[in-house]
Amino acid sequence: MGEPQALPRDYPPAEHVLRDLRLWSDPGAEPPAAGLPVQAALAGRSGACSAGALAVLVDVVAGAAALRSAGAYWIATSDLRVHWLRPVAAGELVARAEPLRSGRTSIVIEVAVEAAGARVARGAVGFSRLPATGEYQTRPREPAVARIEWGAGSQGFARPWSERIGAVVRDAEAGVVELPLGPYVGNSLGGLQGGIGVALLDLAAEAAASARLGPAVATRDLAVHFLALGRAGPLRTRVELLRKDGDALLLRVESRDTGAGDRLCALASATVGAPLS
Repeated sequence: MGEPQALPRDYPPAEHVLRDLRLWSDPGAEPPAAGLPVQAALAGRSGACSAGALAVLVDVVAGAAALRSAGAYWIATSDLRVHWLRPVAAGELVARAEPLRSGRTSIVIEVAVEAAGARVARGAVGFSRLPATGEYQTRPREPAVARIEWGAGSQGFARPWSERIGAVVRDAEAGVVELPLGPYVGNSLGGLQGGIGVALLDLAAEAAASARLGPAVATRDLAVHFLALGRAGPLRTRVELLRKDGDALLLRVESRDTGAGDRLCALASATVGAPLS
């Protein structure tokens, strides 16, 4: 497969969450693949890898697959779903993407995630086709022939990654979490990176569930609709309890861009409860 490649110099910048996640991507593989080492800093409240970190991996590998079908267009994540099948607290997550649909205005990708050879999660991502603008989006897209090391040179996170991205819990029971925007969590469109937007919703869901059920909770399922790109910030979340089923809660989670007239950016439903065994 050749030597590992460096990422384009303009995105992500030298200091970026995707680098500190130490992701790797193999967009030229059949099917496209990506991996994520499970650092302790990525743990949710249960001690296992969080649904937010899983969502970043799913978004990255699905994006690589979707770009193959985008032609001269660019893509933006419109909706994303992740489902944990079993918890993972160490090792490496490896995701592989399979196209389900490539239409005139949208692309849908399904993602299977394994750890140590066992299926541990599934995901599905929808993308909108957008006109390509700017140097990065309009650059020639040559078929990738080597694995790309997103985190080359990074030692990962020295503290919980929620702290590193700047997320602050303001009101746990109400699920109010704030996240300032900046280059560290940005995307090539000049807004919040999609996977980090999902991670913010996951942090809010776990905070609200923990306030009701106790400290050891985990997001099992998360379905997100992206409605607007967060550009000004800070982003602020809020959680509403929809239903309680035994040891699990069904939650409505939203994020708004407080610097843009409280614009609704994302709406999600999350199932959060006792950790899966």
